[in-house]
Amino acid sequence: MENNVLQKEIEEKRNSLTTDRLDMSYGEIISMYQNDDLIINPEFQRLFRWNNYQKTRFIESILLGIPTPPIFVAEDKEGKWELVDGLQRLSTIISFFGLLKGPSEEKNKWTLEKAPLVSALEGINIDNLPLLFQRNIKRAYCRVEIIKWDSNIDMRYELFNRLNTGGSSLTEQEIRNCIFRGNGNEFNNFIRELADLPQFIELVDISSKKKDELYLDELVLRFLSLKEDYNSMNDNLSEHMTKFMENETKYHNLVYDFEKENFNNIISLLYKLGSDVFKATNKQFSSAIYDGIMVATNKFYEKYKDDVESLKAKIKLLKNNEEYKSNMGSNSGGKGRVQKRISIAIDIFGKE
Repeated sequence: MENNVLQKEIEEKRNSLTTDRLDMSYGEIISMYQNDDLIINPEFQRLFRWNNYQKTRFIESILLGIPTPPIFVAEDKEGKWELVDGLQRLSTIISFFGLLKGPSEEKNKWTLEKAPLVSALEGINIDNLPLLFQRNIKRAYCRVEIIKWDSNIDMRYELFNRLNTGGSSLTEQEIRNCIFRGNGNEFNNFIRELADLPQFIELVDISSKKKDELYLDELVLRFLSLKEDYNSMNDNLSEHMTKFMENETKYHNLVYDFEKENFNNIISLLYKLGSDVFKATNKQFSSAIYDGIMVATNKFYEKYKDDVESLKAKIKLLKNNEEYKSNMGSNSGGKGRVQKRISIAIDIFGKE
């Protein structure tokens, strides 16, 4: 009986993910990119940021016939591919040939440096690399793993979450932006618009690396998902946010103009309190503090919009509240801890 249950569960999960695979030459992949049949820089991905040594080492590997990892693409209903994993590798080849488009175009026609095994590659670029070796690069084959968009969403998320073939796995928000990008990326674009607000960027004050990994976008989504109904959480915060994004992409429950004005109002009000508003005692940004302040300020915006000093006092009370602090730290994204933090914040902000 146990074996039957195991077999049934495995088969159901396998059948819920539709995939395919092809062996293609890099020349064919470049042609697809030039014809806009392959998108290698969708918004959910990191910027092209391999250093010159890493790029040189990869080109050397291809010239020496060393096998390279597969790339993963997502195929939409029109048959176009979006790159899910392998951005650094494909960008390296395409930019070496001088064909990279968009913001990274200035990285084209870069020059190889001294390679680990072939030192004579130093100083070589596409203009002086012999045609024989240019053709060898284009004729080298790469395995392409294709994920179909009719696959079960949970399985897609799990698949992307486990990808690590490029040496640097996607962040949770990059994965969300990847799998919930239907309807013209409307919700993704809306989140990005809010995340790009100068005052918001200044208040959050995170590193360039975190920005590249879409952490600002994640914080916007975090606020939207919690302020709508934090009591509806059935899972941890990450899963709650993922489900919220899935539902919004499907059903468009939010009125974007209203949400934009509301978010702007909250950030503008908090901005008056200075750059430490979301910071813990160590002067570092705290997402756990961010949750309580954002949701409670949203709920009581009318009460505090003309009384900045009272709002400042409430935030101080919140940060010093021992019960609130006890629900930060380890497992701060757990359902119970998130709900408790927000309940405490609403209670503090709601009192006269």
